Amino acid sequence: MKKITILFVLFCSIASIALAQKPTINPQDTVPIRLFEKKFNESYERNIKKSRINGVYIPANLEEAHEELKALSQASSLEKFKSAEKFFVVDRLHYGLGRWMILNWNFYDGSRYSHFLKSLGVHHPDDMARFTLLTLHDVLNNIEPDIEVTVEKLVSERALLNAEKKQRN
Repeated sequence: MKKITILFVLFCSIASIALAQKPTINPQDTVPIRLFEKKFNESYERNIKKSRINGVYIPANLEEAHEELKALSQASSLEKFKSAEKFFVVDRLHYGLGRWMILNWNFYDGSRYSHFLKSLGVHHPDDMARFTLLTLHDVLNNIEPDIEVTVEKLVSERALLNAEKKQRN
């Protein structure tokens, strides 16, 4: 009985030492990650060429996105959006209409519209939705959207958010 107890304690000690050691990453362990990236990239390349994904029309550019949002919205809702303070209303719509755009226009997995926005310098899905809503507000108010300034502002805000997040961790 003493031998079994000693063996058990020895086994537990060895196991706890093994578990306490930091795991080493072997190059062959990254194969699933590389395979995932390859499949994602292949899917992305297919998606950016499609005019429809999951039955939803995907705009090709900003003007088409604005036209699609106007067509999908009630006139009274557009009027309220137009007359409201720009940043307030865009913030309020982010978790409704913004999320709808992110999911249905496939911002995470790529679409021709998200690809267009990336070409402008807008890369984060939340920023893509925000950019679309900010510029739509300008268009509805007969103001020419300043694309470069809007992109710059979104990129700098995203950089600040990322820096704050990194600092917390």
